[in-house]
Amino acid sequence: MKILGWHRLDRRSDRLAINLLAVVLPVLSSIVTARIGFLHHTPFALHVLCIIFVAMVGGLWPTVVAVLFSIVSSYYLVIDAAGLHEPFWITALRCGVLMVIGIFVAVMNSSRRRALTALQDRTAELILSQQGSRCASWRYEPGDKLRWQRGGFEVFGIPFDELEALPSPVALIHPDDQSRYHLAIAEAIAKNGPLHIEYRVVFPNGDVHWSEARGAPVAPGGAIWRGVTFDISERKLAENALLRSEKLAAMGRLASTVAHEINNPLEAVTNLLYLARTSLSHSDDSQAYLASAEAELARLADITRLTLGFVRNTASSRNIDPSTTIDEVLSIFRHRFELKRIQVARSCQGGLLIHIAPHELRQIVTNIISNAADALPDSGAVLSIKVRQENTTAIIQIEDNGHGISDADIRRIFEPFFSTKPDVGTGIGLWVTRELVEKSGGTISVRSGDLPNGIKTSFRVEFPLAGETSLANGN
Repeated sequence: MKILGWHRLDRRSDRLAINLLAVVLPVLSSIVTARIGFLHHTPFALHVLCIIFVAMVGGLWPTVVAVLFSIVSSYYLVIDAAGLHEPFWITALRCGVLMVIGIFVAVMNSSRRRALTALQDRTAELILSQQGSRCASWRYEPGDKLRWQRGGFEVFGIPFDELEALPSPVALIHPDDQSRYHLAIAEAIAKNGPLHIEYRVVFPNGDVHWSEARGAPVAPGGAIWRGVTFDISERKLAENALLRSEKLAAMGRLASTVAHEINNPLEAVTNLLYLARTSLSHSDDSQAYLASAEAELARLADITRLTLGFVRNTASSRNIDPSTTIDEVLSIFRHRFELKRIQVARSCQGGLLIHIAPHELRQIVTNIISNAADALPDSGAVLSIKVRQENTTAIIQIEDNGHGISDADIRRIFEPFFSTKPDVGTGIGLWVTRELVEKSGGTISVRSGDLPNGIKTSFRVEFPLAGETSLANGN
């Protein structure tokens, strides 16, 4: 049997047990009173205690039952046994006092139960709201530890019991934010004003979360502080995403402007070179140099069209051999490779065709090779470029024996505006590369570490062969 003194009894077994007590306890009280002589002077003392108990644990109706049985059992078991022989109405009058006491206690206890239930409901709602809003409330008194409301969101990634067992939660805050956290708290206490601070928290699993703490003294000049700490990691991610979106929009506007401004002088130079080649007599070397200059200008024109494509996509795709494009890009980097004494190992299977805009493939290969050249050492540098067929896929693999990419950086290597070269990199090269690869139905991946043959970084680009692309597109 389970009797709950301050909780509503909902189970049928509990209600039956209370009703039995309302009958049994008054009878037992009368029997004990009749057998113990000194209780004859206060024949209703035990009944008062009995009724108060039933009223507290059972409520109003069990109390009425207990009072009725107190009247009957007292008259037949106590009054007659004590030889009082008083009229029944006197006994009833006395027991009426018991009725008043019992009802009063039952009503008061019912009010307390309702108040307790309402408080528990509000507490449960507060806990749910704190979990939903990812926050936790706290209380702080100088000289004591920070006390946390149980049931709130675990803003430090550990249970509040473990958190309060620590000398201070500062150890869980990101090292770069700890001094700012101390300064904000000291300033708020000194001014006895509101506290507002954002800081990072390192969870036990290594994840970094953002938290925002807001608090204020309970009363002006008071030493007790109350406040709430929110986990604002999702808000920070949204803010960062919005910032990146704004950067991309700005880059698009700038790219459109640059593309239009640079295209005019390129056209003029191209025309001048054409006139020079057709009207003047030059040696074979001069003709070759002029041809190379014209090819470079054509490549710049393609790049400006690609830049304009960030805003307006007008790319024209066709079937091309990636080996040919790689040879063109290598010829552009030839002088740079000679200066850095970079050994280029080329192994390209010819005759493979992929469906892509030529300037886009040129930009893909250029970005990867340029990054590889930046990472290569001053001596013993090796750049390996392979093109081969695997089933219905063309594989372009570009590898180097440079310094490699850390595990933390490799997870973000294709994010826009992320760069491991803050002094020279813009952070959009590999992001653009991935966008161009996926646009043509391909995939790009990267590995870094101690790879075979002394390789440190390997980029792998896969494209469906042109025949497979046509089939996939229903052509």
